[in-house]
Amino acid sequence: MLPAAGSRKPGSAPRILAAALSVAAVSGALAQPGQPPEMSLPIPNPDTRAMEPQVREKIAWARGLVAGDPRSADAWGALGRTLQAHGLEPEADEAYLRAEEFGPADFRWPYLRATALRNIRPEDALAAAGRAMEWNPGYAPAHLMAAELLESAGRAEAAMDRYRQALETAPDSAPAELGIGRLLLRRGELEAARERLERAAAIAPRAGPVHASLARLYARQGDTVAARRAAEAARDLPDLVPVDDPVLAEVWDEAVSARGYQQRALRAEAAGDFEAAEALYDHLLGLQPGDPDILYNFGNLYVRTRRFGEAAERYEEALEARPEHVAARVNLGSALLMLGRRDEATDHLLRALEDDPTDPDANRTLGGLFAYRGDNEAAIRHYRAVLARDPQDGPVHRDLAIVLAAEGEFAAAWEHVEAAERLGSPPTADFLLRLQAALPRPR
Repeated sequence: MLPAAGSRKPGSAPRILAAALSVAAVSGALAQPGQPPEMSLPIPNPDTRAMEPQVREKIAWARGLVAGDPRSADAWGALGRTLQAHGLEPEADEAYLRAEEFGPADFRWPYLRATALRNIRPEDALAAAGRAMEWNPGYAPAHLMAAELLESAGRAEAAMDRYRQALETAPDSAPAELGIGRLLLRRGELEAARERLERAAAIAPRAGPVHASLARLYARQGDTVAARRAAEAARDLPDLVPVDDPVLAEVWDEAVSARGYQQRALRAEAAGDFEAAEALYDHLLGLQPGDPDILYNFGNLYVRTRRFGEAAERYEEALEARPEHVAARVNLGSALLMLGRRDEATDHLLRALEDDPTDPDANRTLGGLFAYRGDNEAAIRHYRAVLARDPQDGPVHRDLAIVLAAEGEFAAAWEHVEAAERLGSPPTADFLLRLQAALPRPR
């Protein structure tokens, strides 16, 4: 925090009050309407020399807004959003504090202060969220912010109250349902937690964290089949829970850095807006042509939309930039396989294993390829490599049983049949009948 003229540092009184007050009394922490703002605070001026040119220009533009109208809450707020969008949270906090002083009772500024401070000064973030809730009780994301901060602080009952308040203001809030379900799961109230988490999944079916919580719940209930499926879904879905938060969305819309655009693309993808995600990846490649990680994520987007030819092109471009990008090579092999280019797929998957012999996706896909070609010995080797890393992979147990039976290893095949059935991936009835004829099921 930069010093102001006079004996008191700007913003120090709110921090002292925030430390002293409970959440129930945080609304009085800042200067009240009519209190004169501090006019001598310099405009935050972070060191931007290492930043991308367009980021430096954006920050300079936002600072110019404040210089042109230093008493404007909106100008200070725009500066805060620009700074926060580019990872400058402490400087953004200074700007939001000034916006709150010049625009008292506008809930946006304490709310955005809370979002900027949550990972660096959580107590101050909670105080700011409290003011935002008082000034706009109907804004569900402010209640969610307070709930998440309270939950992180171990204050489960207070967090539960805030999650419920968020649901009262936004009945279809997947993050609120998830938060309540997560707290109920910790209490051991499994049926109530299941109801909440399954509702969260119905509202946000592409939210990876929801499925991860469901996997833990199902495991505790002994439902290994459902637990496995939920865990697989969690792995394949974005690690985000979409939330309708137009105030914070304005922050991310200010991002002009490559990282900022990538985060926006991932958020659009998580929300199912694939057209917007594609446009953002195209823009990203204009900023950083040939970046292997951008190309890899772009390829993943195309896979999720079943555009395998375009996905393969992006993965190939990623590998041109970084030949040791194992994940891109594995995904390229899978995309080529979907295009029917089996020989090329095999070559890329085998090359991926040269860099990481235990990669489960490469071994799983190669197992299927070799089984298709009738090379059961190779298929068995790759399937066993998957199970060495993840013994709970039901589909691989099932497929391994099939190739073991084709090799006449009937007793071993039965062992994997039983594992596959236990994990919710039983072989077909026709295969079981043929295996039973070759060797009756052990008792």
